[in-house]
Amino acid sequence: MEKMMYKYCSFSEYTVTNILNDELYMNHYESFNDPFECWCNIVTGFPSKDEKSERLKKILNAWRFEDISDSDAFENYDLYVDSISSMEPDIPGLIDHARITCFSKRPDNLLMWSHYADGLRGFCLEFDPNLILVNNPNFAKIYEVEYEDQPAEIDTALIAVLMDQIDYNTCALESVSSDDEALCYESGLDKSLINSNEIYMKMLATKPLDWKYEEEIRIIYQSFCEKKSGQFLKYPPQAIKSVIFGEKMSEKQRDALKVLFELHPYPIAFKTAKREKGSFGVILDSGI
Repeated sequence: MEKMMYKYCSFSEYTVTNILNDELYMNHYESFNDPFECWCNIVTGFPSKDEKSERLKKILNAWRFEDISDSDAFENYDLYVDSISSMEPDIPGLIDHARITCFSKRPDNLLMWSHYADGLRGFCLEFDPNLILVNNPNFAKIYEVEYEDQPAEIDTALIAVLMDQIDYNTCALESVSSDDEALCYESGLDKSLINSNEIYMKMLATKPLDWKYEEEIRIIYQSFCEKKSGQFLKYPPQAIKSVIFGEKMSEKQRDALKVLFELHPYPIAFKTAKREKGSFGVILDSGI
């Protein structure tokens, strides 16, 4: 990911403490203001091989069969389903254990400055997405939020097949005898990982179209915590590239942040977000 990520903040003891500790606060989805957060349609159980549905086609494709009428797939389908049915994941449990923190794609988003940075009285941190998760022990990943007019459909049977294919191709790669075999299994593994990651994104990073203005990017990881409390995620200090002060931020608060970032071990640029004269736009000026 090449473009920077921007975290809009109000000035508080909480946000200052997070900066001092090089931490991001990861929320449980129920703490967010969207009542449809992580709202999805969950489909469980394997379809019959006789129904010739679009859902069956997706499952067979994940099993590396292109033709829904393939005789090998038809003959072995029930046996295969029996062998992997226990791998269907607990989707509500995965959602409940997810921890999320949010960013935007732009530093000049008027509504983001208004809703999350106290109407230009707060500030915005610019993060490098290529550095923010370096050496991360929580296997967190960055996802661009998708905005849809309907909730995503999450098929546990399809996920079970993808998990099986990931295991199968990973194990097969350990015992290949030729480059051609390796390429085949690597292709299968890559395809299954991409499809699995896409489903995870749809489950935890799909929002109604009404929220499209946020242009949101998320960091998500699976927590082992049984409670719904938030958790902290460490990031390397060099991941912050600039701090953007809202033009209406108090001088005292601005000076406090300036001192804090001047003590930072890596160079950080100072910018100011201002109302543009003659328009309703927000522009950035270098310096403070």
